[in-house]
Amino acid sequence: MHPPLLLSYAAAFLRSRGHEVRLLDAQADPHTVPQFLAAVKEWSPDFVVFDTSTPSFSNDARVAAELKRAVPCRIVFVGPHVSALPVESMRTEPLDAVVVGEYELSLAEYVEKGGDGTLGICYRKNGEVVLNPGRPYIEDLDSLPFPARDLMHNERYFDPLLIHPFTFVLGGRGCPYRCTFCNWPQVMTGRTYRVRSARNIADELEMLDRTYGFKSYLFNDDTFTANRKHAISVAEEVIARGLRLEWGCYSRADNTDREMLEKLRDAGCFLLKVGVESGNQEILDRSKKGYKLERVTQGVKLMKELGFNVHCTFALGLPGETRKTIEETIAFAIKLAPTTVQFSTVVPFPKTELYDYLKANGCLATEDWDQYMPVYPIIQYPDLSAQELVGAVRRAYRKYYFRPAYVKVGLREVWRRPATVWANFRKLVKLSF
Repeated sequence: MHPPLLLSYAAAFLRSRGHEVRLLDAQADPHTVPQFLAAVKEWSPDFVVFDTSTPSFSNDARVAAELKRAVPCRIVFVGPHVSALPVESMRTEPLDAVVVGEYELSLAEYVEKGGDGTLGICYRKNGEVVLNPGRPYIEDLDSLPFPARDLMHNERYFDPLLIHPFTFVLGGRGCPYRCTFCNWPQVMTGRTYRVRSARNIADELEMLDRTYGFKSYLFNDDTFTANRKHAISVAEEVIARGLRLEWGCYSRADNTDREMLEKLRDAGCFLLKVGVESGNQEILDRSKKGYKLERVTQGVKLMKELGFNVHCTFALGLPGETRKTIEETIAFAIKLAPTTVQFSTVVPFPKTELYDYLKANGCLATEDWDQYMPVYPIIQYPDLSAQELVGAVRRAYRKYYFRPAYVKVGLREVWRRPATVWANFRKLVKLSF
């Protein structure tokens, strides 16, 4: 269960402009639909903003329709799904507006003056759907207030790879790499990496350490190490201030930059999440990953040598996948031997290059958005069914974790982080059988 960081950024920005804001995370503070409707009715807001995604969109829209009947408010949807399909979202559901892309500025402007002339907004005008021009990305990220974590149930968020209680931090937005399947850079945050200053990031970390007492942090940037100079400067700022933090970040699987990795380690980084995706070079090339398997082997070996917990993710079902390449990927994962792994079926989110390719080639098993989640049967190929892909995920988990060579790693982690290990084990059993 992860904190809704961008929603809390928007809450903080609206609050900085004088608006009264409440944030309800119905996962961290469990609400049934009737309880949610009762809470909103009691607050009687002018606007209700839903952070939605592709698999949750239909459900969120149904709840929004019920809310519309109960409370006289305007309803706005934000997130990657409506950013990819703004007009379609507005035409199929009773929404007042959706925000395309980053939403702090566009949402605030819509709240203050409506849709006319507001960049980045798709809204209704005289019964018609109007899509305004997009808003340029925020370049000065230091200008944004820190997320409104005081509005969230911080003690309830959990990630089995991190130390509880934890939170997300954003060092920047966007990603310069060209992966065909990655959703956010293609529809929300852009193909460049815009960063906050190291000083601004350290100010936030210092405040969080002083105010909330988090035990670990995850830089939730798509690729925190994409800008080498920036990653090193953040680490150096953390060290210079004497901040003793446990944190993790996302990195490239082929990262062999010893100097940078050592600097991150010295600053308290203990976890690297890396997207390997496949053990077949042709599949990686088709997906525009931009690295060679040999470099991935070298990178993961170096990360482990420097003492990082390495979490490798693999996505089954990318174009070119066969029964043979699935076995190659499982074998490659075992060869890399990271601390933990994640296997899933790749999700072709709308308006990504992957989705367009699969749709054009008749490889989508369904276009029911409710099904667009990992380990669901979404993709099928002429010689590889959707059900086979889902079964391969379970087989991959069994082959990786239930092997004698992993016993040593498992015992070490049980000793060091028992709560994390048991959380992972429960998830593993659920996914494997």
